[in-house]
Amino acid sequence: MNNFVDETYKRVEQIMNANNLNIKTFEEKVGVSNNSIGTAIRRKASFKSNVLNKILNAFPEVDPAWLLTGKGTMLLKDNNFYSEEPDAVYKNEKLDQLIKTKLIRLLSEDENIKDILLDYIQKEVKNL
Repeated sequence: MNNFVDETYKRVEQIMNANNLNIKTFEEKVGVSNNSIGTAIRRKASFKSNVLNKILNAFPEVDPAWLLTGKGTMLLKDNNFYSEEPDAVYKNEKLDQLIKTKLIRLLSEDENIKDILLDYIQKEVKNL
């Protein structure tokens, strides 16, 4: 069994530091309730998935795999995905695919999660 310790709060602090944001400003940018991030950091608590999604939406340059696991680097290699250029839709789709691919790869490394994912996929295929 894997002795996983969730230290996502440390990586959230790194994002705040890299962007020179205090907790209040970070919470406003992410769109979460007042002091929810600060409380989680002080308690060294896990973040719910909806908060992690809000963080990734507010900071699209942050590598989701890094945020979840600490593996790799904070920033995506090509941090010019989001843009106002005419090909922005293509770039956003490319980023979405990259995120999905990285998350699937990470999740499939854990045997328990891999089994859960396979069961889920099989149920979904049967419902098609």
